[in-house]
Amino acid sequence: MKVLLERYCFECHSGDKAEGEIDLESFETMEDVRRSPGIWLQIREILESRQMPPRKAKQPTEDELIFLQTWVESYLRREAEAQAGDPGPLVLRRLNNAEYNYTVQDLTGVPSLNPTHEFPVDGAAGEGFTNAGAALGMSPALVSKYLDAAKEVAAHVVLTPEGIRFSPHRTERDRTDALLARVQAFYRRFTEDGGGSAVDLHGIKFTTNQGGRLPLARYLAATLEERESLASGEKKVEAVARERGLSPKYLRILWEALSAEEPDDTTLIGGLRKQWQNTVSNDPSELVAKINQIRDKLWKFNSIGHIGTDGKPPPWMEAVGIKTLLTPRAEIRWDLPSAKGGGDSVFYLIAGDAGDGNTSDYVVWKNLRLEGGGRAPLPLREVAGLQQRIAEHRLAILGQTSAYLAAASVIGPGNDLARVAAAHKLNPEILKVWLAYLALDRTTGVKVEGHLTRKINIRDGITGWAATTPDSLPSVVANSTDKEERIPGLARPHSIVVHPTPTHYSAIGWQSPLDGVVQVEARVTDAHATCGNGAEWVLQHRSAGASVALWQGNYPLGGSSTMTPATVAIRKGEMLSLLVGPKEREHTCDLTAIELVISETGGTGHTWNLAQDLSPDLHAGNPHPDSHGNPRTWHFYRGEMAHLQKGGEPIVSVPEGSLLATWLNEADQAKREELAHRVQALATAARKEGQTPDARLQQQLRHLAFPVDLAALRKKLPPTGRFGLHPLGDPVAPGDLVVQAPEVIEFRVPAELARDRLLVGSAELDPEHGYQGTARARVLASPPASPNLPNSIPILICEGSPARERVEGPVSRFCKLFPPALCYARIVPVDEVVTLTLFHREDDHLKRLMLDDRQAAELDRLWEELFFVAREPLKYQVAFEQIREFATQDRPDLVKTWAPHVDAVNKRAEEFRKRLITTESVHLDAVVEFAARAWRRPLTHSGQRGLRILYRQLRDSGISHEEAIRLTIARILTSPAFLYRSEQPASGREPAPVSGRELANRLSYFLWSSMPDPELQQAASTGELSRERTLVQQARRMLDDPRTRRLAIQFACQWLHVREFDQNDDKNERLYPTFARLRGDMYEETVRFFEDMFRNDGSLLSLLDADHTFLNESLAEHYGIDGVSGPAWRRVDGIREKGRGGVLAMATILASQSGASRTSPILRGNWIFETLLGERLPRPPADVPDLPNEVPAGLTARQLIEKHSSVAACARCHTRIDPYGFALEQYDAIGRLRS
Repeated sequence: MKVLLERYCFECHSGDKAEGEIDLESFETMEDVRRSPGIWLQIREILESRQMPPRKAKQPTEDELIFLQTWVESYLRREAEAQAGDPGPLVLRRLNNAEYNYTVQDLTGVPSLNPTHEFPVDGAAGEGFTNAGAALGMSPALVSKYLDAAKEVAAHVVLTPEGIRFSPHRTERDRTDALLARVQAFYRRFTEDGGGSAVDLHGIKFTTNQGGRLPLARYLAATLEERESLASGEKKVEAVARERGLSPKYLRILWEALSAEEPDDTTLIGGLRKQWQNTVSNDPSELVAKINQIRDKLWKFNSIGHIGTDGKPPPWMEAVGIKTLLTPRAEIRWDLPSAKGGGDSVFYLIAGDAGDGNTSDYVVWKNLRLEGGGRAPLPLREVAGLQQRIAEHRLAILGQTSAYLAAASVIGPGNDLARVAAAHKLNPEILKVWLAYLALDRTTGVKVEGHLTRKINIRDGITGWAATTPDSLPSVVANSTDKEERIPGLARPHSIVVHPTPTHYSAIGWQSPLDGVVQVEARVTDAHATCGNGAEWVLQHRSAGASVALWQGNYPLGGSSTMTPATVAIRKGEMLSLLVGPKEREHTCDLTAIELVISETGGTGHTWNLAQDLSPDLHAGNPHPDSHGNPRTWHFYRGEMAHLQKGGEPIVSVPEGSLLATWLNEADQAKREELAHRVQALATAARKEGQTPDARLQQQLRHLAFPVDLAALRKKLPPTGRFGLHPLGDPVAPGDLVVQAPEVIEFRVPAELARDRLLVGSAELDPEHGYQGTARARVLASPPASPNLPNSIPILICEGSPARERVEGPVSRFCKLFPPALCYARIVPVDEVVTLTLFHREDDHLKRLMLDDRQAAELDRLWEELFFVAREPLKYQVAFEQIREFATQDRPDLVKTWAPHVDAVNKRAEEFRKRLITTESVHLDAVVEFAARAWRRPLTHSGQRGLRILYRQLRDSGISHEEAIRLTIARILTSPAFLYRSEQPASGREPAPVSGRELANRLSYFLWSSMPDPELQQAASTGELSRERTLVQQARRMLDDPRTRRLAIQFACQWLHVREFDQNDDKNERLYPTFARLRGDMYEETVRFFEDMFRNDGSLLSLLDADHTFLNESLAEHYGIDGVSGPAWRRVDGIREKGRGGVLAMATILASQSGASRTSPILRGNWIFETLLGERLPRPPADVPDLPNEVPAGLTARQLIEKHSSVAACARCHTRIDPYGFALEQYDAIGRLRS
């Protein structure tokens, strides 16, 4: 053997210059050979691959080569048999960085902890894995880092009433917020967001009371969609609830309430049940609306930021259903509706039963009367008689129409109204009404005051008119350009915008150049939608002596409003004005775009468009001419908001084409007298039907507001019909009207009596005949479809009536079944400027309706931990004392008010302090238990005692309980028992099985790179894990766990040399700009591929020939694979036809084994040969030149490598690896298929 080595090998492998660090001359004896089996393993590989001797060197014969190979193989076999069972040097294996992190995360339950973020990078020794014991040394510097890391982990410990746990947060505030979030997350499992009401606390505006709502629609939808399957028993309530993520408890309660067979049930729930049974579709919206309408009357929300006289905050939700739905008296104060066209004001008294029959349902409408308008109260019982007398009075006046028209004809300069009336023996007040109607005082038109007189030029194309004030407001501005302009605020092309002040509106008025009828359209839009609070507007019809609002309102920030087109009869000189003023006296950012279009419905059919008329040349004048040649048509003016009229009676004009219109235009006196008599005959004749000019004239004349002496008319009234008389014949008060429900009574009130009046009175049950009855009462402006009033209307009931109990029960049941919210989900009250209540818990309805015992216990535990961690009793004590001192510092009379609560608050705080002391032992016991889990073995008595002694020493040195707990935990985490994976060696020289605990540790750190979980520990402690069947079962269970991802990263990715590929930054960004964006996705594909293989017991062959991978849209696009959209990851099959499959086609492998600017068949081939196949190549000669980063001009990459490989010293290895690399040249340096 030695002779052959000397002959063929010593020339290169002997002495100080031995190549490849293999000195064969040093092997003098078999003892020398046995000391270096590793070198002989290399020699075996070299002989088998015939890499040596070099081709140009003298070659051994075939027999000599066989002899060499046989001898080496024989030696290695004998050596292996001699060393069988000897593991070699045993190294105490420390947790590497990943294992340390994973163990800490699993131990604490906080996946965000990364205590090794400042540790040095782990070495990989010769094996290429960071958990190799030989690479895991320990140094003084590393010991310091472990201590710092342990303290950092311990800083996350949270002391709870039941022991300890760990939090992602380190401060008390953050931990409290996290606990609040956990409680709120628990609430959200059973509730929904929404609701809320606006609150204004001293100018601070926000919404409160939102959240925690009963998700009624989801539960009702379940009962509707599954009613057949539930009714038939095909499905159980629990199954339906599970499928839909609902509470089985509440779904059952609701199902039983709605599906009950109670056809005669007329209660609130009974009415809802009938509606549910009659609902054909599966849409619950109408049912939800019905329930909301009722329960809004049954509940109210209270402010809970402060305490009441009992020392506690009031309930957030208060059931006031009995108070709001049951009442002995319904008070009535109702605005009479405006009479249309000057006609009667009509309303309806409705008495309905309460759904339980009408026996004893006698409703008394008490002392109904008209009040307001600056006039004496008028009993409703007199209205019918007065209506008749007023009609007779009006008809008598209309019988003098010709006389009043004759008087109106002569009124003019020098003939005042009083003198003319006296001369004609007429009533001057009645003559004044005729003059106003004939518009003889309107012939001069409206006189506009407050014209804007200052021209402003903001820039080219942006001009306007403004008041002569320092800020040039109010203003009217036009944009005559073809583009949007900011001035500030947005002025659209060819548009008009206006801006008010806090006290003055800005207006544009159109003064009518015609007598006729026009259609009016308008729109207002916030032109400065980024700030401010909106604005208000009014569209007025103005005559010389009156004005009426045709359209008015306000818009919010960014809002707009469009007018429903209206038809207006107008006379020449009257005005239509659009006014914009500040909302709540706040004019900031009130720039408003206005649009106004006025169209003549007859005559010439002209149209006046404000923007089109004014935007081209706003400076043409003020007043501004229109586009039809009429001067002084458009007016830009301002006025005081305090004097702005927003109401008014409609301005009535004599109908064109009527007899009276002809009279007005007739110049011949004789003909005028004849026409006047014809008008009088028309006014007093029978009612004309239709909408002819004369029919409209007759209607207007019949409703003229002639003055009436009500006092005189009331003296002549006859007795009223139903007032003062009971349906059973008993007398009642003269002003009372008694009916038996259900009944609807119509009342018509003449316009003279209704103007600016309220209907005032009350409704109650007859205390004698209605004592056991129930009813509802309401006043409406239109006739109801049915006398049955909604359930939201309060029920009239007598005090002490037995009917109260009959009604209260169903109302209470409805309240309990449908609370508006299940819990106060906000937890921290915000309904007061300064709140005393730190955390408000109110979730009784949630527990009662939704939770089972386990869930209720979980919620109680969360709340208990929140109060404990936040030290709520102590903080409440401080807050209480601060508010008490503030409230009484200048109000000594309040000292006694606060005094009763002081002792209770202090007592609660003291009890909590005592509890803190009693839980110290609980926390220390939890730390000892934590040590057993951290050290992955049961603690001995001395181990437990040592920890307790350490804690006591820390306390005795003046350290607080919480800090002593943290330091004790830090001690646990720096113990060798935690840092090292120690095992107890067997006695003697013979190998022995590891213990169950040691086997669990090996299995867990192999599969999860972390400590065993409780189930694995239990199997180990009972000895079951040592049984093969249990071991296999546990291994399969663990592989099916998400923590198997760690095996993919720490084993597979390390093996393939792609671990932390997502941090790879070695690509030329100019050539491969997408790489940095995609490298994370590339890495995720590899991790997911191996995780799937391990979890599903995949074949090893799939490393090479898998026909699937895992992709998202970005990586699929990189690979050229269609049909994958969105960022979600998914398994994609059938990828071989796309040139993919297995690890060799993965971008991680292809990119990591390429250069910065080009592919490298050498790197790829060497990776396959050494990493994938496990073969070994000798080190390349030291003088081999590096290949250039980019392929030189005139050569292909293959030619460049073939030229490099042709060197004799390189050829033997390159012939083994280059073919593998060239096979992958279809992929570029970042794994794309070359086109």
